[in-house]
Amino acid sequence: MSEILFNTANLVGRATGYRFQFNQWGEQERKTIEATTEAEFAAICGEICKAGFTAVELWMAHCHPSAVTAAGAKVRRKIAGDHGLTVHSVAGPYTEENLLIAEALGAGMINGGFWGTDIHTVKSLTKGSHIGFNFENHAAKTPAEIVARIDGGTDKVGVALDTGWVATSSTLGATEFVEQLGPLVRHVHVKDVAAHGAHHTVPLGAGCVGVDAVLRLLNARGYAGALSWEDEPEDRNPLEIADAMRKHLLAHT
Repeated sequence: MSEILFNTANLVGRATGYRFQFNQWGEQERKTIEATTEAEFAAICGEICKAGFTAVELWMAHCHPSAVTAAGAKVRRKIAGDHGLTVHSVAGPYTEENLLIAEALGAGMINGGFWGTDIHTVKSLTKGSHIGFNFENHAAKTPAEIVARIDGGTDKVGVALDTGWVATSSTLGATEFVEQLGPLVRHVHVKDVAAHGAHHTVPLGAGCVGVDAVLRLLNARGYAGALSWEDEPEDRNPLEIADAMRKHLLAHT
């Protein structure tokens, strides 16, 4: 059974009362880094736990190396544990700084793009670490483009398939990405968006992605990786539907 994760990037709007525009992501990230004290981190963990989750994919803004040392990350790992949460993985680029934080958090993988790095650097870093990397498909239009970006992948370099970004950036369906990428899919960001070509996230099943068909296909193919629920609304608090989304995923595992 796939482990179900709460992706803390869902809380990108938290620092501004869940009112922002998606093109302000960088500013929201900065505000999140500044706002995430240990007390705030504990509050976030408490709310995620209350929604029934036992594991998270931690957005790096919630434990950023510019604000938190490896020792501080170990403290946050304990805070998460005190709330019944494990840090399954982190969301961000695979850099030396993020790798140190991920190790301190006890994460098993890093999922993200090549922001500030490249495939050659990533492959070199993964050789010396037990922590793998999965490339997220943000602007990729085809599975072949993803495979090329990761230079075919390795035992430690795969794909974090974001179903919402497929609908935003590609004319293909997310099931086609699953079929064509095959065993390279080692992590899934389960996200729904309102309409093709845009990135307005909505509750699972309320958009155009066909999330349930993706989940059925993953099951049929024996997918054993995690299902990380992702919803980054610009005008509502995703925690209000978190328990329902967790149960939606649980029903499809």
